[in-house]
Amino acid sequence: MIERYFQYQADLAVTESNMLCPEDCNAPGCQMADVIVEVSLFDLIRLSLALNTPVSSLFLNHCHFGFQSCELNRRYLSLLLKLEKPCHFLQKSGCKVQGFKPLNCVLFPEYHQIIDLRPELAKRPVFNRFPCLKSEIAVSNQRSQALKKLKKMSKREEALSRYFLLGIPSFIIDSKPLAKQLKRYSMKIKSFTVRDYDRLLKEELKTTGLFDGIMDKIALLDTRRQMESFFSQLEDKTLIRSLLEKMARPEIVFRLDGNRLKPMKRHLQRPEITSM
Repeated sequence: MIERYFQYQADLAVTESNMLCPEDCNAPGCQMADVIVEVSLFDLIRLSLALNTPVSSLFLNHCHFGFQSCELNRRYLSLLLKLEKPCHFLQKSGCKVQGFKPLNCVLFPEYHQIIDLRPELAKRPVFNRFPCLKSEIAVSNQRSQALKKLKKMSKREEALSRYFLLGIPSFIIDSKPLAKQLKRYSMKIKSFTVRDYDRLLKEELKTTGLFDGIMDKIALLDTRRQMESFFSQLEDKTLIRSLLEKMARPEIVFRLDGNRLKPMKRHLQRPEITSM
C-alpha cells in the first residue's frame, strides 16, 4: 500500500512537468532559512524508503520544529516541522532526492501560479532573488490538475502528521507573552535570524513538556508495521475530515504561562468573502 501510494504521487509529480530552475538561480529556496518548507512525516517516510535510512535519523539530521506567523492572525504563531536550511540534499547538480523530495518542494512555484499567488509572492522581499517568480509560468491543464491533487494529499498528510506528533492538527501559540523575551534576545546580537527565532521559542517551550516523547513517536515509524498502521489512518475519512476542519479553523490557542501551556478558546478562521 505504501509503495503504491508514493508511486502515485511520483507519477503526479512528473505529469507534464516542464519546470526547470533558471540557470541564474543559486537555489535560494533550498538555502534560505526565511523560506519555510514544511515537511510531514509522510515526506520522511518516502525519503526513508528511498534512501534506506530510518525516519528518526532523517528527522534528527534534516528537520527541526519551528514557527511561522499564523495566516489567520499575525499575533499568533503556528508550530511546524521544517526542513533544515540550507537543505542537506542540495548538490551542485541539483536536488539529490529529486524523485522523492518533500511535496511542498514539488509544488513550488507552479502551484502558486495556478492559484494566482505568484505575483503576490514576487513582491515580498524574501523572494526577490527568485528568478522563477519574475514572470508567468506556463502550466498545462493536465499539470494543473496533477498539482491540485498533490496539494490535497499534502494537506491531509500535514494534518495527520501534526496530530500524530502534537495531538492537534494546528498548534498555535500566542506570541504576545514572548515579545519581551524576543526583544531582549534580539538586542544582544547583531543579526537576528529565523533560526534564532525558532531556537529561542523552542527553549521557552521546553519546560512545558511540549516536546517530551516526540522522538519516541517518530522512532515508532522506523518499523514497517508502525509505518503501515500510520498510513492506514489516511483511509479513515471521518478522522481526516475532522483534522482538516480543525486545521483550517483552529479553536484552541496556547499561551505560555510560567512553565505550562494554557489552552484558550479562540475561533480563528478566514473572514467570509461575499460576492458583489
